[in-house]
Amino acid sequence: MIESFRNLATSMRIYQRNVSGRKFEPEAPYMKFVVKPGDVCLHFGGSDGRHSYLMSQIIGPSGKVHVYEPSNYSYAIMSRLIRWHGLKNVTPHNAAIGDNEGTMVLSVPRKLSGHLGRAYGVVTDRGGTASDEMLATGNKTEFVDQPTAVVSLDGLMAKEKLDHVDFIRCDVEGAEIKLIEGGRKTLERDLPSLLIEIHPFSLERNFSSSAETVRDYFIRLGYRMWQLNDDDSEMFESTQIDPKRRWKDYYLIHPSRAASLPEGMFRKAMMS
Repeated sequence: MIESFRNLATSMRIYQRNVSGRKFEPEAPYMKFVVKPGDVCLHFGGSDGRHSYLMSQIIGPSGKVHVYEPSNYSYAIMSRLIRWHGLKNVTPHNAAIGDNEGTMVLSVPRKLSGHLGRAYGVVTDRGGTASDEMLATGNKTEFVDQPTAVVSLDGLMAKEKLDHVDFIRCDVEGAEIKLIEGGRKTLERDLPSLLIEIHPFSLERNFSSSAETVRDYFIRLGYRMWQLNDDDSEMFESTQIDPKRRWKDYYLIHPSRAASLPEGMFRKAMMS
């Protein structure tokens, strides 16, 4: 009962933030320079769906968003908000992104307050892990494991009958390497623009990979990369993984999309 009430209260709070345009992540407003009407978008690690909400406003009725969230708790919030906002161009899925279709475990740490640290949940084949170092290495950290369906990028493209993808938002606590491993065909064919949160610690600890491996894959394909400065006031082009932050969002845009980008900073930079 308490959990259900908390879920509903959180939904109401986020609904008010959406309609009033408050407290979006600092990278989110730049999506309007990447996403355009009619685009096909994918959102992995949807959480409460706030990025999908913004995408929905931009792409209009001719576009579509498929959003994937493995946490049952967060999925309930996200799908409720999609209904409340009447987002007919957004389709929710209760699943995680991986390199193959199947079932894995969403491992979520319980914080000292007793609440679950859902923002730190990691999809794993063994359970009992988390992406945040303080939680993942604490001797007394308790983890709550939830089975979750897993989809791959290449697999979902076929299942949902999508012939291309234009934009991907990815915030999956280190599983960004799994996005690549299960989506090479789609990524290398469509060269979609991405807003991807890269998690160096979780990539190393939970996925035996690295932030540089994720970055280098896209750079080898010819992508250019942007990120916010230290106080989040300005977006600048750089291929450096920020050493000061535990995780960070990066825009990755391929030059082949330059001419079709909306008017704005990315188009201007790539067309100059």
